[in-house]
Amino acid sequence: MKNYVNWAILAPGRIANAMATAMNGIKKGALSAAESSSINLYAVASRNLERAQEFAKKYNFEKAYGSYEELFNDPNVDAIYIANPHAFHYESVIQALEAGKHVLCEKPAGCSRSQLDGMTSLARKKGLFFMEAMWTAFNPCLAQVRKVIADGTIGEVLNIDSFFNNRNPYDPKDRNYAPELAGGALLDLGIYNIYFAMMMSNFSEVKAHSSQVRMLKGVDAWNSVNLTFENGIITSFQSAMDLPHPEKSHPAVIYGTKGYITIENFFMAQKALVHVYKNIWGSESEMVCEINKPFAVNGYEYELAHATDCILSGKTESDIHSFKNSEALIDVMDSLRADWGMRYPWED
Repeated sequence: MKNYVNWAILAPGRIANAMATAMNGIKKGALSAAESSSINLYAVASRNLERAQEFAKKYNFEKAYGSYEELFNDPNVDAIYIANPHAFHYESVIQALEAGKHVLCEKPAGCSRSQLDGMTSLARKKGLFFMEAMWTAFNPCLAQVRKVIADGTIGEVLNIDSFFNNRNPYDPKDRNYAPELAGGALLDLGIYNIYFAMMMSNFSEVKAHSSQVRMLKGVDAWNSVNLTFENGIITSFQSAMDLPHPEKSHPAVIYGTKGYITIENFFMAQKALVHVYKNIWGSESEMVCEINKPFAVNGYEYELAHATDCILSGKTESDIHSFKNSEALIDVMDSLRADWGMRYPWED
């Protein structure tokens, strides 16, 4: 049995550069010697051969292909990281699984529950590993935050607030503003707000939601959402493509009965501050803990190492970011889109 995975990257764009950087960091020992030896940077595929060759040279991949089909047909490819825009995930994932490859697919794996179901059912049928690449699920800082919550430091969690607001002025050529490419703030940014709240609510089921949206050219440019979980926790969040947040740090606050936790850049957290109230009114508080968990590389290394370990262990599903968690995530986004009357062209 092989003790390493021949990894390939499909579509060498911005996210692929981040993943390739993480791969190289692991190879250089950023995590452990065992994880360093378990990953082999084997191939990259683009629709443009020259682009693939440049990427392969930059990140030390053995092979470069000028078509996705060549990658799927290479018998030495064990697993593929799908990095193209999410409107194309379904086709790419299905082709990769049909070719017998394990798959780590950038978020959101599917643009709808029906797409996700198609992926997971085929992965089960083929006995192959498949996981949505939700890097937030593997974040060491957030794992420590969850431990602080479980220990009762801030008491019972009541509310979770988060903001993922970027200013990206309207451009008809930008995929984020294109309905046919599943554009909009929700699937690109809001997905992190939802998953973060799911994590901090211990994956309790969502029992109610309400929202507001500002549509632009058929996609949500801005949204404000409230979700209520079965365990009583409520989250309020905003995600936006055309409005920045004044703090410019994508902040989140977890409020408990005894205190609160503040987090900068919650979706890629490396630092969190834990506060407890000093009086019953909460008008005074003190910081009792500072959580510092810098990335070993850039944050992508943890999901990659986990996927590699699952593949080498013969697992077909993650026990951290499971099919169930991916399904709960896309179900919320489907429900919100239904409320907004936001349908992608292929859904009509």
